[in-house]
Amino acid sequence: MNLEKIISVAAEKGASDIHFAVGILPHLRIAGRMIPGGNEEVSDDFVNEVLEKALVDSQKEKFAEEKQVDFVLKSEGGIRLRGNAFHTRKGVSLALRLIADEIRELKSLGFPDTVMGKIRSLKHGLVLVVGATGQGKSTTLASILHDLAKVRPQHLITIEDPIEYVLKSEKTVVQQREVGRDVVDFKLGIRAALREDPDTLMVGEMRDHETISSVLTMAETGHVVFSTLHTSSGPQTISRIIDVFPSDQQSQVRSQLAGSLAMIISQRLIPNKKGGLSLAYEVLTNNYAVKNYIRDNKVYQIPSALQTDSSGDMVQLEQSLAGLVIHDLVDKDVALEYAVDKEQLKAILNANGVE
Repeated sequence: MNLEKIISVAAEKGASDIHFAVGILPHLRIAGRMIPGGNEEVSDDFVNEVLEKALVDSQKEKFAEEKQVDFVLKSEGGIRLRGNAFHTRKGVSLALRLIADEIRELKSLGFPDTVMGKIRSLKHGLVLVVGATGQGKSTTLASILHDLAKVRPQHLITIEDPIEYVLKSEKTVVQQREVGRDVVDFKLGIRAALREDPDTLMVGEMRDHETISSVLTMAETGHVVFSTLHTSSGPQTISRIIDVFPSDQQSQVRSQLAGSLAMIISQRLIPNKKGGLSLAYEVLTNNYAVKNYIRDNKVYQIPSALQTDSSGDMVQLEQSLAGLVIHDLVDKDVALEYAVDKEQLKAILNANGVE
């Protein structure tokens, strides 16, 4: 089995991921669907050979200890992939995510100009990009940071596991740190960043109580902080952050979050009419009403703030889905499958002449 050939085929076909599981054919994920990517079953020897070349000694030690490890692989053809190796009943499996060569502009991903405009204006605060695995969070974050690096002279530090997109230092001093190689963990990386004079900090993922606490503190102390969570909406993200903490600390956390949160971008990739994927999103900004709902433990009322906002800074998921249908990118039935409030989506579509 030839890894380089499979990677090349995956890139040519526009696959987002490659999966290797012992005893079955390699598979590609194309437009959200899994299809065979070869005619030879994956063997233990093949997987071990890939890992021997891809992992450095510290990663091999971590894999032996924790039974899973993240890494970055670069093919002979120059294609970069984010990898995860993990143990299963049948042996070690690999999941490889293809990383685009160039970082795209945020508008080209499908976001309105108002999102980047709002982010550019921030002097401090927390911006979260949330969604399920494989929904393009890393791509969106890279686009945002790429834009900021071009337009604003600053010191930008990222803490990632692993580093996916390589950011160029244009007007910005960019320092990208990889967990396990450059820093022990996210928590220590954030703590150190407080002494490294950053203007902007990106934390790859808020994985636990300590990381979330450190991120909130960083955002409170006059920095712009970006991170991700595996949640599906702005209100759910706020609840998840608060619920991570013990009950006796939650009042303080609500106050911290109300004061430091700037924006939550929730996104998902929707099958489109061309056989590919289109971006649907929700944008929640922390206005006066949202701050009060967070502080007063009334997160359940935030959807109404989204629905009644007239500033143009917020976007409901249903509005985004309706736009995809109206512009003939996505079938109405598909959009309805992904809508949280199906009746509202129908109402928006009917108001725009879509039956």
